[in-house]
Amino acid sequence: MRAAVLLSLLLAALGLGTAARATAQSTSSQSSFVEIPASEVWERNLYKTATYELMANGFDVFLYGVVLGGTAAAAPAFLLTNAALSTAAYYSHETTWDLGFDDPRPLGGWTLAARTVSYRVVSTAKNYALGLMFTADPMTAAGFAAISAVADVSFYLINDVAWDAYWPLWRQVPTPRTIDIAY
Repeated sequence: MRAAVLLSLLLAALGLGTAARATAQSTSSQSSFVEIPASEVWERNLYKTATYELMANGFDVFLYGVVLGGTAAAAPAFLLTNAALSTAAYYSHETTWDLGFDDPRPLGGWTLAARTVSYRVVSTAKNYALGLMFTADPMTAAGFAAISAVADVSFYLINDVAWDAYWPLWRQVPTPRTIDIAY
């Protein structure tokens, strides 16, 4: 069942998931929201991390060759270091946000912007350190971090919105109707 996740997310990332997003966000006055269990959050964020890292690390490998002037000999070390650090940072960040707040709906309020900015700070610092480690040049590392930050904002937003459409952290459940009877 989860094997279709990647295909669905790729389609959603291409803009084909907007109808599902609009449907998932519709609310009525006769409903309330129920969060999913923590174990499902952990599983969802594992898949969410994989799709984000596929986009972000793919772009970072391109930048490694173009901006950092990376060699083929050092490419495996760069790829493995970047993937390990990014995966740990992204998974931890998303799980902390999803389990640490009462209303995890990204477009349900201020959280999407705050999540994006907070991850940008973490990821940009990681990219600067990685660029510095592989070039020993602060200016080149800053260029790598800046270009990566601009591209990664789009990857982050696409991934977050697509996952929220595909596998929301909240479910809308109808509120039972009551009838007031006068005595």
